[in-house]
Amino acid sequence: MPKARVLAWLVQFAQTDVASLQGGPPGDLPNLIYELRQWLDLEPDEPLSRSVPELEAQPARLQPLVDRMAQLLEAVADGRRFEASYSGGSVILEAGRLRSEGGRALSYRDASLEDAILRLALDDLYENVKATGRIRRCPECSALFFATRVNQKYCCHACANKRASRLYRAAHGPERADRQHQRYERKLRERLGRNVKVRRRPRSSARP
Repeated sequence: MPKARVLAWLVQFAQTDVASLQGGPPGDLPNLIYELRQWLDLEPDEPLSRSVPELEAQPARLQPLVDRMAQLLEAVADGRRFEASYSGGSVILEAGRLRSEGGRALSYRDASLEDAILRLALDDLYENVKATGRIRRCPECSALFFATRVNQKYCCHACANKRASRLYRAAHGPERADRQHQRYERKLRERLGRNVKVRRRPRSSARP
């Protein structure tokens, strides 16, 4: 489901009357469940992926989901606190903070610290999808870094310079070796005479 459509669809979902939907046109309930699956964006091997189609055979299970969504969106509309329990603890949304600066609106309670850290990190990643493209790994030192520029490939100037030097040496190594040999020959002939013959050492295979 396109991200621009998500919130409007959630409002529509929260206003669904499942009983009326069952008595309406035959395609209404399957269409709603199809859109629910699109919004959840489930992979085929996820356990929840099997639960969504079951709602069509047991539509009574759908109304509590609709009602819970309505409670969440009503809290958002009113700027109130919303709290929901789950197996690992509870999640709390301070809806009044959603449009204010400086405060995190979402928090997890009674969960382990590891669970809370991962869940909040996932929330932050999802809310800043464009910025996730700036989380990169340096091809030179393999360090993780956040790119300050769109075209930044390396974590620092030192790594960029190392890679540039390595590429230059690989491309111009034979030329540099020839120049060094010519300088060596000139110095040797200055010391030993112009007619001295200088043998060239066989070149070793290039390093990987």
